[in-house]
Amino acid sequence: MALLRTVIMFVIIVILAHMGLAYAGIDENLNGLTSGIYSLGRLLEAPAQVVVDSLPTSAEQQQSIVERGLYFIGFAAVGGYFVLFLLLGIGRR
Repeated sequence: MALLRTVIMFVIIVILAHMGLAYAGIDENLNGLTSGIYSLGRLLEAPAQVVVDSLPTSAEQQQSIVERGLYFIGFAAVGGYFVLFLLLGIGRR
């Protein structure tokens, strides 16, 4: 159980690093590390993208999601993985 929680924390850190690199405007093709973080971040954010796209939203909400794209999806993914992290810790002694 501890290993799974550690992996989920690594996932959260990668997503936050991806959003940080995008916010700082660092080029994806700068080197292998940034390329890996960008691609892994997009891969790990894909489930949150699917969930957000399937939600019934109004035109204004959809426009807000499109404008904030990466950050909206990134924080939704971090929140989802954090909930999983917390649920894996329930019942531990």
